[in-house]
Amino acid sequence: MRVRMIVAAVATTALAGCTLLGTAAAWAEGETVTITEAGFSPDGLGVPTNAFGRAVIGSTSPTPSPITHVNVLGPAGVTLNLQGSGTCSVAKLEQAGPKVCPANSKAGTGGGEGVYEIGHEVIKEAFTFDVFLIDNQPGHVQLAIYLDGSTPVSIEIVFTANVIQEPKPYGLGFSLNVPLIKVLPEASDASAVSTYITLGAKNLSYYKTVHGKRKLEHIKGIITPKTCPAGGWPVATEFSFQDGQTVMAKHTIPCHK
Repeated sequence: MRVRMIVAAVATTALAGCTLLGTAAAWAEGETVTITEAGFSPDGLGVPTNAFGRAVIGSTSPTPSPITHVNVLGPAGVTLNLQGSGTCSVAKLEQAGPKVCPANSKAGTGGGEGVYEIGHEVIKEAFTFDVFLIDNQPGHVQLAIYLDGSTPVSIEIVFTANVIQEPKPYGLGFSLNVPLIKVLPEASDASAVSTYITLGAKNLSYYKTVHGKRKLEHIKGIITPKTCPAGGWPVATEFSFQDGQTVMAKHTIPCHK
């Protein structure tokens, strides 16, 4: 059976705001969120970088309640330089998937493990996702996130999001509405028990013409803050669940010595 869902869930997000920044755990009555890995690579000051993170989600129930919203707050001072990047579109992703998007429109990758129940049996399904720029104009940056699962049920979902600026001590933020995912009529709505992500474009390159000659340039993408506050870069992640629980984890990323 194949389930195909294309969802334009306009949200607030940040290319520089890693979805799982920091290492922290937070608890709600029904769900737990533990951020197990996060940071920048490289992690110097004022350098193009990739942001990465990983988290696990637990529950007092057999499966966590479906996630309905995710907020991520990156540290103040992170900036974006998308010169040389390209764009894709939701329509292209809907019609043919990530293969039709230009290489220089890719802004990240990730994945995790989803779960749902059929009867009293818990079914696990791995998923992956790719992140693409759909608008790269300063002040109007938009992303599309293409999520794909294949076994035991094929699922394809596209989310869209916008870049915003959060108040200090945070900066660029990631806020994403998550639709309910019904993989099978007899199954519960799907949720997630783990997820990981890497965002950035520092490994992508493009050609530009300088004095009549083609020159290879690298897309800078995410740029780390030029300074580091005492104690490191503060970040936070908040998950909201269908059962009404909201769980927030805060952490500080150590700065490069």
